[in-house]
Amino acid sequence: MTSATRLDVTVHKLKAQLAERRFQPPDVLFLMGTGVDLFGERLRNGTEFELGELEEMPHPWRASELIAGKLGQLSVWLLDDIGGEPDGLDVNSPWLGGLPIWLAAAAGASVMVHTSAGSALRSPETGKPLAPVGGFGFVRDHINLSGRNPLIGLSQSSLGPLFPDLSELHHLGLRRSALMQAEKLGLPSAEVVCACTPGPAIETPAERALFARAGAEVSVQSLATPLLCAAHAGLATLSIVALTDAAGGPTELQGLVASASTIQPALQDLLTAMTEDLASAVDALTAGENV
Repeated sequence: MTSATRLDVTVHKLKAQLAERRFQPPDVLFLMGTGVDLFGERLRNGTEFELGELEEMPHPWRASELIAGKLGQLSVWLLDDIGGEPDGLDVNSPWLGGLPIWLAAAAGASVMVHTSAGSALRSPETGKPLAPVGGFGFVRDHINLSGRNPLIGLSQSSLGPLFPDLSELHHLGLRRSALMQAEKLGLPSAEVVCACTPGPAIETPAERALFARAGAEVSVQSLATPLLCAAHAGLATLSIVALTDAAGGPTELQGLVASASTIQPALQDLLTAMTEDLASAVDALTAGENV
C-alpha cells in the first residue's frame, strides 16, 4: 500500500469512527504547540477523547487527547501538536506527523490555528530583535529549513493536490484580525517571516544569523510539518508564535519553557478575543472566499 493510499484510507476510517460516536465535527482546528492546557478551559461543552480509542490510529498520536467544544458559535477541535517530535515517527510515512490536520479537514474544518514558541532573530545590521520578545509573531510567510516534507509520497492522495499553493496558506484576514485584537489587548505583536527549523537542537548563533540574512524574523522548530499538511488539506492557517527570547548568546531550555508559560495567559486572551473574527473567516471560506 502506497503512502497516499495509507493516508487516505486511515483518514476515512478514522472519520467514520468519529461520526459513529457522534463526535462534534469542527469548524476550526486549534493545533497547539503551546497554551493547550489553559485554552481548553475556555471551551464550552468540552468533551475529551483519547485518540488511541480509535481503531488503527497510528502511533505517536494514540496517547493524545482530542478536545471538542464551542468557542462562541464555533465548533472547534483542540489538540496538542506533537507532530514535530521525532520519537515514534515512521520515516517511511512522513505524513503521520500531520495526520490530525487531514482528519479535521475531512471532518469539516476550514481553518487551522497553530500556536508555537519561538525565537526573535536579530538584525544582521543593528543586532536588535526583529520581532517583539515577550509578544507574538503572526506568520505571513515561512522558509522551510527543516529538511523535512510530510507530503513526500502523496502524489496520488485524494485529500489534496500534488503541489499545494502556499501563497495563500497564511490567511491575510486572520493576520490582520490578530494584529488588531493584540493591539486592543496591549500585547506587542508583528507580522513575521518564520524560519522553520528542525528540532530538537537549539540553533547556533551562526545559523540564526543566516536565517535573518535569508529574510526570516523569527525561528520555530518543527513548524514546517503542520504548515505543509494544512496547505495540502486546504486549511487556511493562522500561525501564532509566542516569542520567548531574542536568539542572542547562550540559550537555556528551562528558561525558554518558563518564558513560554509566562506568555500563555496572554495567548488564551488573544485567541478568545478572535472568536468572532474566526467565525467570519469560516463563513467566508465556506462561501468560497479567502479574505
